Amino acid sequence: MQRSLKTKPRNFHNAPVVVKHAKAFLTEAFSAPTQAAGSDVGKSHVRYANRANKEPLSFELQGEMICVNQSSQPVEALKLAIVPLDAFQQPIRVPGQRDAYAVKQVVVSIPRGGSTRVEWEQAVDASDVYEVAVIVIGVRYADGSVWRAPDEELIDTF
Repeated sequence: MQRSLKTKPRNFHNAPVVVKHAKAFLTEAFSAPTQAAGSDVGKSHVRYANRANKEPLSFELQGEMICVNQSSQPVEALKLAIVPLDAFQQPIRVPGQRDAYAVKQVVVSIPRGGSTRVEWEQAVDASDVYEVAVIVIGVRYADGSVWRAPDEELIDTF
């Protein structure tokens, strides 16, 4: 099962790279049936996902967006904040993350004034994701210098 989600690209004032045309999907992955060898030669017994010993469902957010380099330098990598939100626009905790959002590092070359398509994915525990906010929170330029989103603006975003 896959369903489309509202996607909210948020861009910081004076950010060197901005997000445009973002899309996100929530994909529900079912456990694969497992086969157990039976005592009958040539036969097998299959335990289906809806029976005993099944694994819990897993959910994955998948998205894509266009990132536009507005800076005067070429970009070689981005740091993205992926924030799953419920129907009341409250962040949903992401497994394995200490903050209310997942941080993804994407190595991508974007020439000065250019744009590129970026894809991302993130595991989530809940199926009640209603919307996803996507924010560029860091940029590494080709010369090795780094731009980071101001902490106070990042806190105000959530």
